[in-house]
Amino acid sequence: MKKYTTLALIGAIVAGVAGLISIDAISATSLVTMQGASDFHESGLMIGHVTYEVRGADGEVKHYLQGDNLITKQGTDCAAQAIFNNEGNEVCDLTESAGFGYIAIGNSTDALEAALASPDDLALDVDILGTGREIKRSDFIDADITANVGGGTKVLISNSVSPFTFTDLGPDGTKVTQSGLFDTDTVETGNMFSIRDIPDSLGGIEVFNSDTLAVTWTITLKE
Repeated sequence: MKKYTTLALIGAIVAGVAGLISIDAISATSLVTMQGASDFHESGLMIGHVTYEVRGADGEVKHYLQGDNLITKQGTDCAAQAIFNNEGNEVCDLTESAGFGYIAIGNSTDALEAALASPDDLALDVDILGTGREIKRSDFIDADITANVGGGTKVLISNSVSPFTFTDLGPDGTKVTQSGLFDTDTVETGNMFSIRDIPDSLGGIEVFNSDTLAVTWTITLKE
């Protein structure tokens, strides 16, 4: 059954990802916009976005952001390979792939300095000095694929049940500057299907010890 769930997920995502950009406020969170002019994507088939929710040790929401995501060229290749399986002419190595059900986050300052994420990206950024890199990756998340109200199909990939936790950041904490969807649980390896940079204007998402971060990728495939 999980095989069909994975194929349904890949089939839904490969059609394209559109961004609905908005920022909401919870508690004392300020209203901001998480959007770059060339980082906005539309499709006649699909709309989608990523949300970030940071909670403190008291369980209260400290930050809540949402914005568009970008599908990579590698992601397109891997999805086509998984669906059509052109044996002997592989465009993507799926040997270790368990489906694009792993959420990764990174804290590279290069992601803040870069203009936008690129379709050519193969992984999350690593600083030249190695001080920022991919810092955490989730366990496998079996996609929740359901009929969408009003027609179409809704795909939800979220680690909200087991969010990222932070215990060894030191007093200054860190800034999460990127997230991506991967097909393996090993940090800095595997194929990256899509990516989301957090614009320099926001300065990343600050997290400290005892904070938790839930990342949710939602994709709606229209009829």
